[in-house]
Amino acid sequence: MSENVIDDMGDLAAIRVDRHAVERLASRGLITAEARDIALTLIEPPRRWGLWAGRLLGTAGAALVLSGIIYFFAFNWNRIPPLTRLGVIAALIAAACLTVVILGFGRRVSETAAAAAVTLVGVFLAVAGQIYQTGADAWTLFAAWAGLTLAWTLLAGSAATWAVWIAVAAVTIITWWDQTQPADTVFHSGRNLSLMALFGIALLSRETLAARGIAWLTARWTRFFLGVPLLAATVHLAIALLEEFDGFGPAEEGALVAIPLCLAAMAVVYRRPIPDLAMLAAVALSACIIADFGLFRLLASGGKRADIGTYFIMGVATLALFAAAIAWLRATSRKLEVRP
Repeated sequence: MSENVIDDMGDLAAIRVDRHAVERLASRGLITAEARDIALTLIEPPRRWGLWAGRLLGTAGAALVLSGIIYFFAFNWNRIPPLTRLGVIAALIAAACLTVVILGFGRRVSETAAAAAVTLVGVFLAVAGQIYQTGADAWTLFAAWAGLTLAWTLLAGSAATWAVWIAVAAVTIITWWDQTQPADTVFHSGRNLSLMALFGIALLSRETLAARGIAWLTARWTRFFLGVPLLAATVHLAIALLEEFDGFGPAEEGALVAIPLCLAAMAVVYRRPIPDLAMLAAVALSACIIADFGLFRLLASGGKRADIGTYFIMGVATLALFAAAIAWLRATSRKLEVRP
């Protein structure tokens, strides 16, 4: 076999094939219906549910074990000596880290152990804070938790570990705003803009690294794990701004720019470079909610009162708005199916 043929086979092996690619080949008439069925069977075998069930049970089992550890300390707090509390948690952290080191990165057990180590660091900090009564705010605990586990998270290369770390970072942002800033318009704008920045940067990093072949980031659930909170923060920010409707400062003006940019960027990315109809549906739903609420505020003349005519117009407008979104998603879906 010549070197050129070997190189060509290597290039073909590097091409990722999924259900969408097979359906596209079948729609263009490049493969027969029988070949399509065989390919789909190989990609998604009938017994694949067993694999997903095993992963789900493993994840649920790990979560229950960690919950059991937390509840054990909570219910037996007064009976356990302080050093024993910290020593047991430290031993569990060491055992989780050793499991990863011995088995190596990239294994399913190693991913669970790495995520458990990150979680147990938070338990250790919480127990230490209760024992020594440091008096620190809750946000400092989460900030220390995120800071101490960042290097381990980078080293682990595990989607589950990253998910735990992102969740801790998000709680850090929320608690910092809740405990240090007054609850006003700037508070809502700043908190949601901070969350949008966190999840936006994480989502951008995920898509960039996944496109470069980082295998542990290619799991589709990681996209939704980052994209849905990003859209939720965007919608919450838009509603908070529409509630005020005037007296905007620099934070609010920046938010008014960030909201359409975020929605437009996600719509463009998941329409062209990275086609994903489910994410497009989430973006369309978010845009519809914002537009619907904005129309209501406009019809109510910026106040909180509304008459029967306003609700009638809102009902018609809501049906038209969501019908237009569904029509756009259907048209986009057809274009994605025939995309070369």
